Amino acid sequence: MEAASAATLARHTLVDTRSPEEAREEIGRIFCPHFLIPRDRHGAGFHAVHRSAGQPGCSLNFVSYGAEVEIDPGELGGFFLLQIPLAGSASVRCGTETALASPGRTASLLSPTLPTVMRWSDGCDKLIVLIERQAMQRQAEAIAGRAIGAVEFGTAVDLTAATGRLLCGHVRLMLEAAEATPAVASDYLTRLGESLASLLLTALSHTQRVALDRPEAPAGSATVRRAEEWIRANIDRPIAVADIAAAAGIGLRALQDGVRRERATTLTDMIETMRLERFRVALTDPLETGTVTEIAGTAGLTHLGRAAAAYRKRYGETPSQTLRRKR
Repeated sequence: MEAASAATLARHTLVDTRSPEEAREEIGRIFCPHFLIPRDRHGAGFHAVHRSAGQPGCSLNFVSYGAEVEIDPGELGGFFLLQIPLAGSASVRCGTETALASPGRTASLLSPTLPTVMRWSDGCDKLIVLIERQAMQRQAEAIAGRAIGAVEFGTAVDLTAATGRLLCGHVRLMLEAAEATPAVASDYLTRLGESLASLLLTALSHTQRVALDRPEAPAGSATVRRAEEWIRANIDRPIAVADIAAAAGIGLRALQDGVRRERATTLTDMIETMRLERFRVALTDPLETGTVTEIAGTAGLTHLGRAAAAYRKRYGETPSQTLRRKR
């Protein structure tokens, strides 16, 4: 996360205080009630900052306390926290496991059903992704194709391994979207949060790996067609891949495998392709009077930059060129 810094999410500040009591109260409202104890009882150097950009089921947060602190939230209850250190270090105990987190080496992943105690060093800054417990469980059950028990992750995340680098790259995309000006539509951020949950579930160690890894036959052509029909019928609204699998009556992983085998694509690309087709039809409609941005939003393409790049790759011209030719 070399691009992140103390200026991360600067436009989204919720807490900025030098009072430990105020920090405990205000940050407790955002996350959950907790004990917050500066190691220097006089609070020298303490400066709590919390910034947050959120969307349904997920939020991206920057948190810093300035001084060495001990944080004891007990069980988080309602959410998972992926904590990526940007500066300083932290000792994080979740359940029976302890992670020694440091920038570029180790992150920590807290599960809501396990007791947690942390000690952040002087100058420790973290980028924290919050994923709601229900959203993570729903994603896990969509992958498994059935109800499963509570998901509890291992605490330490190796950022030097391939999976850790993938996670950092994905969080970087989320940060880029959260800091975009003008703001990127929440649908795009929601989909990024959903795909991060899938990456965590399929790449990291947790208590439900056996249930998720149990083989399931890939979706056949009829099931893939049902999924395509459902996507077309719901293209006007935000679409979660878990919803597609539920509508098709199959587990998410089996559907993803079937789509790759039957259509040589992914569910995400399938959704994007349908939206690009809808975008092009609108751009060439002589009765359409909107701007490229307005038409893209109507087509469900909520990140204009990425949509324009995908459009040019598919059709050999930019959306603006298509629109100008019509007029």
